[in-house]
Amino acid sequence: MKDFCGNELPVAPPYGANTVADLFESAGTLTAQGSLTPEPHPIYGAGRHDLLGLAGRIEKAGGKPHTYRSVCVVMVDGVGESLLRTYGSYAPFLKNATSLGPLHSAVPSTTVASLTSLGTSSPPGYHGMAGYELKNPETGQVMNQLSGWDKTVDPHLWQPHPTVFERYEKHLDVATVSLSKYAGTGLSEAGLRGGRFVHAQGYAARTTLAASLLSSRKPSLVYLYWGELDQAGHKYGAHSQQRLEQLEELNLALKNLAKRLPPHVLLLVTADHGMVDVEPTNRYDYSQDSALLENIELTAGEPRMVQLHLKDTSAAAKEATMQRWADAWGEQAWIIDTEEAFNGGYFGAHITETARARIGEVLVAAREPVALYDMRHYKSHALNMVGQHGSLTAEETQVPLLMLPTG
Repeated sequence: MKDFCGNELPVAPPYGANTVADLFESAGTLTAQGSLTPEPHPIYGAGRHDLLGLAGRIEKAGGKPHTYRSVCVVMVDGVGESLLRTYGSYAPFLKNATSLGPLHSAVPSTTVASLTSLGTSSPPGYHGMAGYELKNPETGQVMNQLSGWDKTVDPHLWQPHPTVFERYEKHLDVATVSLSKYAGTGLSEAGLRGGRFVHAQGYAARTTLAASLLSSRKPSLVYLYWGELDQAGHKYGAHSQQRLEQLEELNLALKNLAKRLPPHVLLLVTADHGMVDVEPTNRYDYSQDSALLENIELTAGEPRMVQLHLKDTSAAAKEATMQRWADAWGEQAWIIDTEEAFNGGYFGAHITETARARIGEVLVAAREPVALYDMRHYKSHALNMVGQHGSLTAEETQVPLLMLPTG
């Protein structure tokens, strides 16, 4: 598939086969074999769905599938496959772990979309949480789904599909181990609800509590969230010393966790997206560019994948709008007709009317290290962000899937 300018696009995520959307669902199939029958999946139907062929991957890697009493999925925010490949010396335990991937992130390659895809086992075109910012069709305003959730919006209605947590919680001890500040947030309630939330602040607390849950006789499905590397990358850069120090901390913490777990526990590590660095001179504010904003009702998305909502959505008006953006950014970004992206599978094969109403008619996806801001609805410090993500480049979309040795 090509964009408006004729540039070849990266291939669409293989939802249902090799993305972060498929991992938690697949992991659930390897726990408590026997009488376990989760609630039906809204897309795939009744039964257990090893969408990744996870059992086969483990067996091919020399493991023993179908023998795990419990499974833990560690979600390390922001750690792309390229980071581990480039800086493996900072994380020797992870470097030497068994790779079952890489996986593809959701589109856009951002926390909201990928974590909700992981939690619901569905693509963004189905669950409808396709970006950091989205248009709320009910209000006609831009809604921040990560750090500025609209308190008038019920997250259970905003994302109504059942989560993997909810579908398995009648049969397993389903638990999220994470920082207290993430409990009850709009994102957590929309895409990661179900089971119980176990509050744990520091590195040691998180691994200790996770080890306790996983060492229990009761079969469990545990989600362990790790956000420090993403935060360091945003502030200091994807290749910064501060981020590499966080990688060392992660390596040590997961090594200690693995040592404490019995052999009947499957310990998996993945990420929601990767990251690229954007220099200050490549962070552009287009909010005062009247030519670019012609026919734009509002903008949403993220600086590396801007969503343009148009006033006039006729074919001629859309083409003229795309041409203006192509003239300005066509050498550094893919200019994409969203309808073509829907048809090409970038948001999955099941596009709901809800998702269509929230996602802009045109996408501007950075392919060079640039970031495009509409500073009318960003705070000034957003322009200080070094490490960024959201677009279709391999650095942003390719994430690891590791199996750590236990026992």
